[in-house]
Amino acid sequence: MKTIALILLTGLLLAACALRPYQPVPDSGYAIENRYAIVQADSLLIILRPQAYTGNAQSVNNNFFTLYLRVRNLGRAPVRLARESFGIIADGDQYDYFPLELVLGSIQSNYWLTQYEDPFALPGTVQNQTLSQEKAQEQYFELLNNYFSFGDILPGGSKEGYLFYNRRVNNSRQFSVDVRGREVVFRR
Repeated sequence: MKTIALILLTGLLLAACALRPYQPVPDSGYAIENRYAIVQADSLLIILRPQAYTGNAQSVNNNFFTLYLRVRNLGRAPVRLARESFGIIADGDQYDYFPLELVLGSIQSNYWLTQYEDPFALPGTVQNQTLSQEKAQEQYFELLNNYFSFGDILPGGSKEGYLFYNRRVNNSRQFSVDVRGREVVFRR
């Protein structure tokens, strides 16, 4: 009986400590589906949600707060998506996304911090360092391809990718994203 109570107590403590995912707060300015906020702004259909980066470069999840976006142009003319879009307000502080160069630099820094010469290395170790360098390059180019790119969105076209923010956003219970002048609120 005591073991069952101990197991239940442990399960409750683990469940209480688990981080709940962010959910969009219902509002008349946007729709919600599968934890995505869906915003219609002018001729653009914008879906977004906080989502951990799912590629091979998993180390970015330790360094950044990530937001996944997909933007589709439903109109008949190109639409320019400004670089100032998608600012975040969390606990009264504003966070703008980090430029691609900084995010890619974090991958390169992680690689250089793990590379060192071992004076006691066995003969096959040089090959392992080469494989590690190839893996870092693969992560670099994958991240380059998955980063959200701003600029013109052609009629009928869409863009998708991740934006990376200060990881302090993740400490907030609630934050809002400015989506072309509309506030989209996410809460745990």
